[in-house]
Amino acid sequence: MKKFALNFVNERLLIILISIGFTLWGAGFIHKSSFITLDGRRSFSLFDDAMISMRYAWNFSHGNGLVWNPGEYVQGYTNLLMTLLMSLATLVFSKTVAVLFIQISGIVFMLLVAFLTMKIAEHVIRSPDKGSRAFVRILSFLCGLTYYPLAYWSLTGMETGLLTVLILSGIWTCFKHIQFQDQKMLLLSAVFFGLAFLTRNESIIIVPLVWGYILWETIETGAHRKHLKWLGASVGLYLGIAAGQLLFQYLYYGDYFPNTYTLRLTGMALFDRLQNGIGFITLFLRETALIIALAVLGTSIDFKKNKMVLMLCIVTLIGYQVYVGGDAWNYWRMLAPIIPLAMILNIEALFVGFNWLLNRFLPEKIPARLNRPGSLVAVLVTILILPGILLVNARFLKEVFFRDKPFQSRSNHVNVNIAIALNDLLREDATIGVFWAGSIPYYTDRKSIDFLGKSDRYIARLPPDMSGDIASMGMTSLPGHNKYDLNYSIVFLQPTYVQGFTWGGQDVSSWAAHKYVEVLYKGNTLYLLKDSPSVFWSKLEDLQ
Repeated sequence: MKKFALNFVNERLLIILISIGFTLWGAGFIHKSSFITLDGRRSFSLFDDAMISMRYAWNFSHGNGLVWNPGEYVQGYTNLLMTLLMSLATLVFSKTVAVLFIQISGIVFMLLVAFLTMKIAEHVIRSPDKGSRAFVRILSFLCGLTYYPLAYWSLTGMETGLLTVLILSGIWTCFKHIQFQDQKMLLLSAVFFGLAFLTRNESIIIVPLVWGYILWETIETGAHRKHLKWLGASVGLYLGIAAGQLLFQYLYYGDYFPNTYTLRLTGMALFDRLQNGIGFITLFLRETALIIALAVLGTSIDFKKNKMVLMLCIVTLIGYQVYVGGDAWNYWRMLAPIIPLAMILNIEALFVGFNWLLNRFLPEKIPARLNRPGSLVAVLVTILILPGILLVNARFLKEVFFRDKPFQSRSNHVNVNIAIALNDLLREDATIGVFWAGSIPYYTDRKSIDFLGKSDRYIARLPPDMSGDIASMGMTSLPGHNKYDLNYSIVFLQPTYVQGFTWGGQDVSSWAAHKYVEVLYKGNTLYLLKDSPSVFWSKLEDLQ
């Protein structure tokens, strides 16, 4: 008993130390992604798409409605729950501090991911030995923190971290229901999956897999009459949450689905979308080949239904990424939630495999001593997990070790400086035209025009540019960035400030040369509408 208590204390201490270590790393990430703006203050900025959500959140918390521009009811976000959480931060804090708060919340989400990875691993990896169970918990907790893209998206304000927490919570409560036949866990899973739907509607593809496993287990145990009622109630609760969001979107915005859904998924033929998705996913499959192959091997050789569920979640999300035609950034924001599941299956495969080898080829009395924390099994499993962790993070190691700034940090710095300059130069009635629809509109509070259509119904309904002018990362067309009409957004609407005059195959620079003037203000190049009464031209004259 004393020995077990010591093991428990050591386990808890290691988990605390790992948590502190990650928190310190997260603080370093936040500092590395921050910058000193032209007004001499330290500023913070999320990924640009997250800053779009922050603008919706700011307007909502300040009485203007859940909108990008006050008075314009267009749903340019796909992460309702994350946007509502952001609105709590914008209600309490200033714009800059609210952004910092969201970044700090990303650290919390990652620690929750680690905790939930550990709890799911407890259900998947069973051992009669207490020491082995402690080893599994510690290693799975650590692995939950080791995928850089998941940490990156969480700490830059995207909904990926929150979504991963909710998906893992739904899986864990379902596993607890199976183990303890606790019907409350089933209802709780419906709540978690429902919140995941509010975070990103695509999470719905995971739910039938997990509840199908529950149905299978329920029928096998012969207790299906009683338990099927609870399962039906859980399904009803989940569908009620999903239907509630769709109804809200229709009543509030006039559309059942977000404008971003129209922007990304309409107009491109299925074949083109699949070709795009396959081109995009190729790099991900190369980076994760080792851990996915080991997960498949472990699931196939030592078949268990709970392992199969995790494997199906992995395969389904990969397939979905192909179906939607890829993404605009190869930091795998839609795929990051599957990596903790893959790491659980890797630990299980190595743990079972090494124990089988030791029992098969070593004397009987040796394996019993090798099932303790710090034993040969633990050492071998830990060592062989490391190559998989290294490979999936290899492309990001400069960012991991702070040898380079996090992705988009430099652009964020430029955009926030532009926003500060525009606040100095533009009156409140000015309009701002942007390709980057996040930081500049968030920090300026002027009416904004989104050239790429996240918050513009007209642009979202245009046919996508399939010419190859907007193409990268193995894709023939860049989702969410391949619909645009600069003649409409710039020539017709004539924003007071324009971020640029070219995109893809369109160039209105010749027209703009007669309508816009290029000015340099405190080191920032700005394109302003000539003679516009919405510009404080006297401030520019004072600099000359």
